[in-house]
Amino acid sequence: MRRNAGQSTRRGKVLVFLAVLLPTLFTFLLLVLDGSNVTASFRDAQQVADTAALSGADELFFGSSTSEVEAIASAFAEANVSTNSATIEVNCPPLTGSFAGSSSHVEVILRDAVRNSFGSTRLGNEETTISARSVAGLKAVTDDSAIIVLDDDPPPFALSPVLPIVPSLPAILGGMEVLGLGQVTVDGAVIVNTKWGGVDEHNENVGKNALPPYGISCTPILATSKLAATDIRTSGGVDRLQNYSKFGSSGSENFLHAKRRPVPDPFRELPVPTVGVDATNVKADFHGGRTIVGIPLIGPPVTMRPGVYEWITVLAGRVEFEPGVYIIRNTDPLTQISLTMLAGEIQADGVMFYITDNAGYSPTLGTPDASDGETRPDAGGLLADVVGLLPSAVVNIGLLGSDISPINDSSSPFDGFSFYQRRTDRRPMVFVQENLLGNGSLAGHIYSKWGHVILAGKGTFDARFVVGTLRIIALLDMDIRPTIDLPPAYDVYLAE
Repeated sequence: MRRNAGQSTRRGKVLVFLAVLLPTLFTFLLLVLDGSNVTASFRDAQQVADTAALSGADELFFGSSTSEVEAIASAFAEANVSTNSATIEVNCPPLTGSFAGSSSHVEVILRDAVRNSFGSTRLGNEETTISARSVAGLKAVTDDSAIIVLDDDPPPFALSPVLPIVPSLPAILGGMEVLGLGQVTVDGAVIVNTKWGGVDEHNENVGKNALPPYGISCTPILATSKLAATDIRTSGGVDRLQNYSKFGSSGSENFLHAKRRPVPDPFRELPVPTVGVDATNVKADFHGGRTIVGIPLIGPPVTMRPGVYEWITVLAGRVEFEPGVYIIRNTDPLTQISLTMLAGEIQADGVMFYITDNAGYSPTLGTPDASDGETRPDAGGLLADVVGLLPSAVVNIGLLGSDISPINDSSSPFDGFSFYQRRTDRRPMVFVQENLLGNGSLAGHIYSKWGHVILAGKGTFDARFVVGTLRIIALLDMDIRPTIDLPPAYDVYLAE
């Protein structure tokens, strides 16, 4: 059988065409592989840049310095980048983009060269440069705050009867508790780090069940005992959604946020009072212990001067505190309380009381309190039994028009503070507004990092609370309306 000459010729042309085209097809295949390799490398680099930027923003969240933020983000990127040839640039604040110059953001730029294969090298392209950029930062997720409760898992604070003005109280059922007959209204955010259970904003259980203890608890005697704030945020849950409402009309109506990340202490960098820190307001003069029993209304005023005291007890009379810092480092041998203002007329304008449980506190060195830092006082299993613990301070605000206002000195680190308790001192501080014979006032920052604070009474307070735990007893309606706000809660997010 004879072959068809035309068919043989066509087959020969196909073979020649394939021989010419095959190298080109192979080159295109390698170009595709090179492109895929570059895409995968860029995706990996972008992921590293994103997570490095988030790690830096996390340091911003906890108040680290710019150098610390940059070092953490850079170290994270170096540990996770896949090659040794990559260069890493970290800027806090960012140098480019929408957030250039923002101290609340961090920028990470990762550059690398991806080695190409045969397809690209034949075209004179030995490697492809990739660049991945990411910006992460902080954004406020609540209004400015008025109350910040710091202790994530507090001990079972309870209180025995204190003198004639505070009844015995059972152990706390929430990191923040609202008790009594009235509504507590807060013109600002309430932020509670306590991780105890309850329900979230969707009425779903937080923790093992909906039983106490709670992150925030309202235990009403009447149905009107509730908490209203511009925002309510807790790391745990709340007891009943019906007990909480939004104050004001600004912002989102989604005011309740449960099971959220704890916020850091906004005063963690605040120094203890020493002459070197604030020579204007802190004095090293030693005044011993003072118990004042004066003649009410008509008696001459007793003048108190800044300095170091063993205790201060005011039982009656007129007392004027000159502006400055009053360091109280021991307790009254009769009451075992450091600061007592039980009755009388108190004028304490431009004053901060610093209360410490160490009788050897030095106003020149700040020892030993200066080394307390962020350490919990129960570290190492040394937590003392705090049930029935006597308070460090009992202040009756509402007698005879008494007035307590904070340090008013913009050059002082204690500007705006009226009460500051040693960080590791867990003793309760008790503030009572009875309004029996007058309308006293309490203003300023009240700071007790791991302590328990009790505010009882009615009326309006220009006060801000940063405390371990807080119990509010509303005899009637109570308003907390600070003229100076605390920081809002922030979350970390990818911005660019």
